[in-house]
Amino acid sequence: MTAAAACVAVLLTPAGVQAAPHDAHHGQPGKKPRAPHTLRLTQGSDGRSDAPSLSADGRYAVFTSSATNLVPGDTNGASDVFLRDLRTGRTQRVGTDAAGGQSGFGATAGAISASGRYAVFVSASTDLIPGEVHDGPAVYRRDLRSGEVRYVGRDLGGSVRWALHASVSADGRYVAFASSEAVPRPGAVVAVRDMRTGELTKMPLRLHRSTNPLLSDDGSVLVYTCSSYWPIDNSASDAMVADPQAGTHRSLHTTPDGVRGNGRVSQAGVSGDGRYASFTSTATDLGPEDTNGAGANVFVRNLRTDALRIVEAPDPALSTADGALSGNGRYLLFRAFATGSDAGTWYLRDLRNGRTRVAIADADGAPVQVDTGDRPLDARARTVAFSSVADNLAPGPHSPEADAYVRRLPRPNALVPHWSPKNDRGPVSDISETGPDL
Repeated sequence: MTAAAACVAVLLTPAGVQAAPHDAHHGQPGKKPRAPHTLRLTQGSDGRSDAPSLSADGRYAVFTSSATNLVPGDTNGASDVFLRDLRTGRTQRVGTDAAGGQSGFGATAGAISASGRYAVFVSASTDLIPGEVHDGPAVYRRDLRSGEVRYVGRDLGGSVRWALHASVSADGRYVAFASSEAVPRPGAVVAVRDMRTGELTKMPLRLHRSTNPLLSDDGSVLVYTCSSYWPIDNSASDAMVADPQAGTHRSLHTTPDGVRGNGRVSQAGVSGDGRYASFTSTATDLGPEDTNGAGANVFVRNLRTDALRIVEAPDPALSTADGALSGNGRYLLFRAFATGSDAGTWYLRDLRNGRTRVAIADADGAPVQVDTGDRPLDARARTVAFSSVADNLAPGPHSPEADAYVRRLPRPNALVPHWSPKNDRGPVSDISETGPDL
């Protein structure tokens, strides 16, 4: 068993229970494969917890919560960003000053680096860094090893600016963030800050709002989504990929002829190694055969070869959305649903061999409505993080609102019945077999 697999086995074992000596993924003779196991991170909390993300090795989960009883001394009356060490069970606040003092206005929109050392968050507090005052929500980076807190930014031109969310490279050097403005016109811009040199690189404005930036582990690949305010009944949208250091950028949402697709696009994502990008679109002209008509689908693009594949549900008549890639792009977490109000079912698909299995379910194995963060999967797709208001996902007391969870995923040979790889159009050999060395 690898070190990463051992870590996951330990972190999802309840206190006082010894982890199994072998990883069921390896199919040890005579060993019964372990069932999926879900752990509530916010057991008995008195507030709402939202959409956690994971470090690459699956050891750390970061999430936002309005709860006041997750750590001692939480008296600011505001939401905070928290970090859970899944190996030790320790929970700490991230959005504090260097000494651990709480911020007056709390923090939101937390994200963690692949290495687990750095976290970024948005805060309107003026007391995080001595002598440094920012009169609006801004992005900060915290070194979880030393405690150092550094200002990243929010000022991207215009006025009445406030930061929205951020992403950080594995080594903490690059931080991408979006900043909104009201003057001279409503909009939002994405930029990347080099924390070593201080250089700020703004992405060219595409449509009116550029939001939801996400960086690859080395910071060389940035994806983000764009949208317009009009036409009101069918406003334009796009998904972009950029190399912040080289200054290049292009649309992900293009047909084989290089023309933008004819549908609405959202939810851009990128694998940790920067080789694959994903997005959700209602387009019908992107190339791969689409069997659900005007319904949405997740698409995965190989950024080296530009090959594009459509990811359809086990029932191809359903829509797919909310795609999230593993570290090397081999695995995709996604949701399949019939209508916008349908909670749907969350699946994990091996894009190399087409194998699909249910990834998130309640204690009875039934579909459940959940929300996920920007990085809900660890690098090897062995753990998924999410939040939900459901009360039967894990033992123990639940909060009156949504809780944050992590779940060890089912064994990889648990196939979804009545599904075959022919329903997932695209070159299955396009996804590399090996993952990053963790």
